[in-house]
Amino acid sequence: MSPARVAVLAAVMGALTGFAAGWLAGPGREPVTLAEGGAAQAAFQALPRPETGASAAPAPPAARLALAGGGPVDLGALLRAPLSELRSSLLTALRHRSEGGWLYARALARQCSALEMIAMREQLMPATFQPVVDMNQPGVQRAQAIRDQLSAGCSQLQPDELREAMNVPPGAVDPLIAVMDRPARPGSAEARERLTAILARPDPLMLAELGPGLLAREGESLVFDGKRIDGDERLLLEGAAMLLPCSLGLVCDGRDVIVWGPCLTDGVCEASSREEAVMNSLQAGEHPERRAAVLAWVERLRAAVVARDVGRFLRPPG
Repeated sequence: MSPARVAVLAAVMGALTGFAAGWLAGPGREPVTLAEGGAAQAAFQALPRPETGASAAPAPPAARLALAGGGPVDLGALLRAPLSELRSSLLTALRHRSEGGWLYARALARQCSALEMIAMREQLMPATFQPVVDMNQPGVQRAQAIRDQLSAGCSQLQPDELREAMNVPPGAVDPLIAVMDRPARPGSAEARERLTAILARPDPLMLAELGPGLLAREGESLVFDGKRIDGDERLLLEGAAMLLPCSLGLVCDGRDVIVWGPCLTDGVCEASSREEAVMNSLQAGEHPERRAAVLAWVERLRAAVVARDVGRFLRPPG
């Protein structure tokens, strides 16, 4: 399997969302490293923010999801809420940052930064170098509709609200970000403790940001169930790690940046869900056995996460 064909999404994913990149890259690209994914996140934070002015629309009451019966907020519902209500979703997330809401607010804000990056690219790139897309394609129409809805939602945000959501300081109160940022040397007791904390609350968005980083590494190999996974099988496992959050409730349909991002940036508009995007990147249409293998890996990962089975994710002794 050609690495250039296998890796279709991570450059876009890393550049548009700041999620852990390095698993997949676009045709003709080298795989993006985790360090480059972090640089993309830093580039996001340096982008100019939309000047919406003091008259920005108030948060729509219909989107106020906080504590409808006195219980904890459903953070996942904030990602499923209409994009036209993005400001309300983001502010709700920030009000619950001590429950993990800052991670969700940052994810929502990054979508607005993604739009800025796309618009900036379109302004700076000569038309002859921009992807040619057929506006009659359903995938293109879906991506453009997402762009319009997201633009309307992002326009409601004040610049300081966007900055507050994006710029999470070290030592932030958000427990999800805190556990992800916890330093841990591979194979150390700290690494086990960090993984134990991650699996104690296996939040789908947190797992999406971790991606294959959830798995231990042994040289160029990934590790799971005490075995070193490399070569073609490693690519399938990386694809499964990308789909694991979907199996735990993350929004992975056409609203997923992994679906609409490549369409708007590179004209890659064939997928209508993250699963389709991953399977396309792995050429599963030509090799159906890869699809079955990826889905089997997803089930193995999900079972281990649901069981909080830390040992399955650790490097084997010796």
